[in-house]
Amino acid sequence: MDFELNQEDKEFAEHFRRFCEKEIGAVAGEVDESGSVPRSHYEALGAIGYNGLLHRREFGGQEASIVQATVAQMILAEACGSTFFSVGASCGLFGGPVASYASAAQKKSILPTLLAGKLIGCLAVTEPDTGSDVSAIRTRAKRSANGFVLNGQKTFITNAPIGDYAVVLARLGEENADSKGSLSCFLVDLHLPGVTRGKAMRKMGLRASPTGELFFDNVELAAESLLGAPGQGFRMVMEAFAMERLALAAYCVGTMKACFDDSRRYSRERKAFGRPIAKHQSVAFMLADIKTKLEAAYLLLMETAWLVDRQRAEAVGGKSPSRLMHNGYVIDINARAAETKLLASTYAREVTNLAVQVHGGAGYMEEYRVCRLYRDIKIAEIGGGTSEIQKQIVAHAEIKRVGV
Repeated sequence: MDFELNQEDKEFAEHFRRFCEKEIGAVAGEVDESGSVPRSHYEALGAIGYNGLLHRREFGGQEASIVQATVAQMILAEACGSTFFSVGASCGLFGGPVASYASAAQKKSILPTLLAGKLIGCLAVTEPDTGSDVSAIRTRAKRSANGFVLNGQKTFITNAPIGDYAVVLARLGEENADSKGSLSCFLVDLHLPGVTRGKAMRKMGLRASPTGELFFDNVELAAESLLGAPGQGFRMVMEAFAMERLALAAYCVGTMKACFDDSRRYSRERKAFGRPIAKHQSVAFMLADIKTKLEAAYLLLMETAWLVDRQRAEAVGGKSPSRLMHNGYVIDINARAAETKLLASTYAREVTNLAVQVHGGAGYMEEYRVCRLYRDIKIAEIGGGTSEIQKQIVAHAEIKRVGV
């Protein structure tokens, strides 16, 4: 394993960091107070190439490696969590399924505009009565003379209040109504008649990344709105979630990096009892804990990203293996992504807490970034599957390994 970036990648990372510090991070506090990531952020990130990192060049993408994309995600997360989440939901959670399963015409129509930041997308899975149990959703699409008719409700959807399109998970038809085999994904224009939205929800953190509800009342969809084949919806969503977990781990590491930088700076400048508080053992130990958790999460994340790149390189016939051999050890890549997200989100919660503690009373004030980072980070243990779901995924993989 070699996580050293080549010269071109280093130059991009440095250029992207300067861009994020100037264009994104410098106004992150104002954006948080405004309650919405400005469209100009989407377009600026599209112009610099971030939106299309994992997309094909023919649609305006960069065809970057997972390692390269992970580095960029950490940098953006360090600058602004809300921007990271909304842009990621648009180009990743929405853009990923479109890139993999939409028709050639749909890709040509949607992806270039999406990656340019001029169109915003979202993935609509969660419902009022179904969260982690994706297979229990009730939204339904019935066949009609012209295609499908969609009815149902989605909630806690990132970008719902502002999105232009959504990939919607729904049950297709009446047959096998309670099985995963009836789950299918549909590409839905959110400006169609019958689509309504709830108000943006008031949240603990990530306040500029709008979250809300979507309602579908006899929405008429064309036949080509079905993504992939009938019954592939559960698989599509699981693929999207696996990539989301890796991205969420990058968000956590970026947040920890911001906490470490702010805490180190503040502890050097702030004095108590005649000397910088960094020289007091109690604060020094907190800094040591932050640094240790940051490094541990970073290394696990980078190795996992490297393994996913290996998985892609070993793909045969367009299908990636779910298991890899690494140092004589079988790696279940989906479980590894869950493990990475679990560790990174747990450590990030602990690190943001320590960062506020290092800042003392100042850390409780909105004027200091660590206050916002503390509010924002909790979603990492919930989104993309709760920590408890990640533990189930990891444990299931290990049970299968020993043949129990």
